Amino acid sequence: MPDQLIVCKSCGFTAAEEKRDGETGGAHLLKHLEALYEQWPRKDEMAIASTGCLCICEQPRAIAYVGTGKTTYLFTDFDPTTCATDLLTAAALYLDSDDGMVPYFKLPDELQSRRMARIPPAP
Repeated sequence: MPDQLIVCKSCGFTAAEEKRDGETGGAHLLKHLEALYEQWPRKDEMAIASTGCLCICEQPRAIAYVGTGKTTYLFTDFDPTTCATDLLTAAALYLDSDDGMVPYFKLPDELQSRRMARIPPAP
C-alpha cells in the first residue's frame, strides 16, 4: 500500500466558520489537493484519502501523513485555501524518508508550526 495523505473532510475553515459557500474547509482543501495531485510527479507513490473526522475539532483543518512502518504525522490549523502546495512539498519529504521522519526545518515555513503530533510506527 502506498503512503497516504489523509484529509479530514469535516474540518471547518476556522473554529468559528464551518462552511463557506456550503463547503467545509476540509472539503475545500481536498478539492485543491486533488487538482494539484493530478499533475504531481509522485502520485504513484502516495495516495490522497479522506476521512469523516480526525477528531481534533478544536483545531480544524487537519491532515495526516501515514505509511507502513513509518512515523505518522498530524498537522492542523493551516489555511485550507493556500496550503495545498506546501502539503505536497511535505509529502515528498515524507516519501523520501525511509522511516517517515522529516526534520522540522525541512518543512515548508507555513507548516513548521502546524505539526501537532508525531506518532511512532506500530511495532
